[in-house]
Amino acid sequence: MKLLAVALAFALLHAPALACAGCREPGEDVEATTVMAGFGFSWGVIFMLVFLFVLCSGLGWFVARTIKAVDAGKSVQ
Repeated sequence: MKLLAVALAFALLHAPALACAGCREPGEDVEATTVMAGFGFSWGVIFMLVFLFVLCSGLGWFVARTIKAVDAGKSVQ
């Protein structure tokens, strides 16, 4: 089973990485719009990750607060 997992991981990771022109050739003569699109995409990914972190943190805070309230209600009875 371990050999199968290693073989599968090797097969998946062995594929060549593909990138857009802004990421693939940053040092060469690339159009400014392509570079700016790359920056916009990078900022978009960062903001999506921040949103996901805030969403998960809020959900965790809500669950913790609810569990605390339920536990407090049970200990009184």
